[in-house]
Amino acid sequence: MSTKTGYKKEDGKNAFYERAGPDELAKQPVNPAKKNPPDKLSKEDWAVLKNHLEGRLSMLRTWRDTWWIQNYSDLARFILPRRSIWLTQSAGGLPSPNTMTRGLEINESILDPTATFATRICAGGLMSGLASPSRPWFKMVPAQRGVNIDDEARQWLDSIEDVIYTVLARSNFYNAFAQECEDIVIFGTAVNIIYEDEKDLIRCYTPCVGEYYLASGATMRVDGLYRAFVMTVAQMVDFFGLENCSPDIQKLWKEKGGALTTERLVAHSIEPNFAVGNGVGKVKGDFTWREVYWMYGSGGAYPMAMRGFMDNPFTASRWSTQSNDAYGRSPGMDILPDVRQLQVETARKAEGIEKGLRPPLIGSAELLNKPTTQLPGHLTILNGDVGPGKGIRSIYDAQFDLDHVSQDIALIQARIKTGLFNDLFLAIIEGPTNEKTKFEIQARLTEKMQVIGPVIENLLSESLQPKLKRIFSILKRKGMIPPTPKSMQGVPLDIQFVSILALAQKSASTGGIEALMRMVGELGQIHPDVLDIPDFDETLQEYNDLLGNKQKILKGPKTIAAVRQQRAEQQKQQQQSAMAEQVAKTADKGAGAANTLSQTPVGSGTDALSAILGTGGNSQRL
Repeated sequence: MSTKTGYKKEDGKNAFYERAGPDELAKQPVNPAKKNPPDKLSKEDWAVLKNHLEGRLSMLRTWRDTWWIQNYSDLARFILPRRSIWLTQSAGGLPSPNTMTRGLEINESILDPTATFATRICAGGLMSGLASPSRPWFKMVPAQRGVNIDDEARQWLDSIEDVIYTVLARSNFYNAFAQECEDIVIFGTAVNIIYEDEKDLIRCYTPCVGEYYLASGATMRVDGLYRAFVMTVAQMVDFFGLENCSPDIQKLWKEKGGALTTERLVAHSIEPNFAVGNGVGKVKGDFTWREVYWMYGSGGAYPMAMRGFMDNPFTASRWSTQSNDAYGRSPGMDILPDVRQLQVETARKAEGIEKGLRPPLIGSAELLNKPTTQLPGHLTILNGDVGPGKGIRSIYDAQFDLDHVSQDIALIQARIKTGLFNDLFLAIIEGPTNEKTKFEIQARLTEKMQVIGPVIENLLSESLQPKLKRIFSILKRKGMIPPTPKSMQGVPLDIQFVSILALAQKSASTGGIEALMRMVGELGQIHPDVLDIPDFDETLQEYNDLLGNKQKILKGPKTIAAVRQQRAEQQKQQQQSAMAEQVAKTADKGAGAANTLSQTPVGSGTDALSAILGTGGNSQRL
């Protein structure tokens, strides 16, 4: 991220949704004001652009069909039925407006919800481990190593962090990221869109699986997002503004009443801002990205919104990737065979219990059309003697061995929890009771982090880092980033992640520093010269960076130099004062000794001092 000023404002002519809300909806007139269509596109140009958009959306949907048929449908049915529209949409692959089926029971396939519960633990562990709202999880640092950071720069970096943390807490960022973590655990892919917002500064949108289609570029990054979803008339007027809606929507808005809840299919695209046809569709300006909202199909003579972006407004994070696939693989796909088997065995176990409690029966011919009962304590009458083979009895002579079925189900449940990393995120709760010390827990976490480490790097690089860059750009344009100090002008910034999972990956580095310092301290007691080898200033700075603490808790180089110079001067003054005091004490002792000698007679009228100095009255020269 650059610290230079002069960010170009995004083209917000039609970005009505940046201020969408009840207050704006209340301002909408009955009839829209007439608007000059060329403000958007001419009908001819829009026909060309729309043909491109709907053609690409159709092809992207075809590419996604295999993910839909082979993976997503079963993942939704057996694990997260409420997080997908696969079970409530039309067979054509697009959501069906006005189906009124969203609240229907759609989890009949889940007989054992172990996978659903384990998903909550894994998604919650990822969310709190990567971007917890209750503790710092990132810090701003210079992108260039070796840059001297003075006190002013440290305070500036900390102030940027404070501003971003405040905006994240004020918006729906954390709720959206929590949902993103759940999607990526099961479906392997999660999409998030970040818009500017007049009320909360930013607003995050997390489309559900089945609603979006992705395209990847030559660098294997996702660079195209298409969506098809339904919105009610009231939602469309609120989101786009009445004047930007199609005549059909404007008519339904005028009717009010039940017409406001009528749904229409809306299409959405975000892709690089390239021209279509003979230079059609490119948003004017130096914009990298183009966004278009339109009524899918025949509705709408113009787009409902069209704008440009300097930076990518969406992220598409993936658990793991393969080649240039736009969609990711997930642990949910890994455990899907176990989840299917679990549902089958749970059904068979319930069937076995039912047959044991209420077994299928056989009865003698005498009971045909006779009153019988199977209630405890009741009596069924038979003609003649009741001998073997007479009366009513179970078809099965042996009892079902449900213990083995229960044991196998427990093994499957354990595999599902392991596949969703519950042992990592519940290391303290479910770990051995004799491994509760900090060192033992840290050792277990470090070992398990080796398995999930690459995934954490994917999420940091594909999800959180671009999100923070996008938010930083928005705040920069809004003038909420403090002015850059002189020492940081022209110095690019970088993001360093200091969340629990990010720090766990760095634990080897911090452990190495601690081990080195312990050895230096121990050797220094035997050989003091060893203390001259480490650079304690750099070591402490590096350790502080690895721990993710704020810059301001350590003094800057200039402050440290001034403090040390002041301490050296104080020590010098103390040494001079001590020497002067010692000289004075020595002089006092000498004066006292001379006085004693002068008062000590040695005979012949001579004192000891005179005798020593050879100045006595009776002294003779030899």
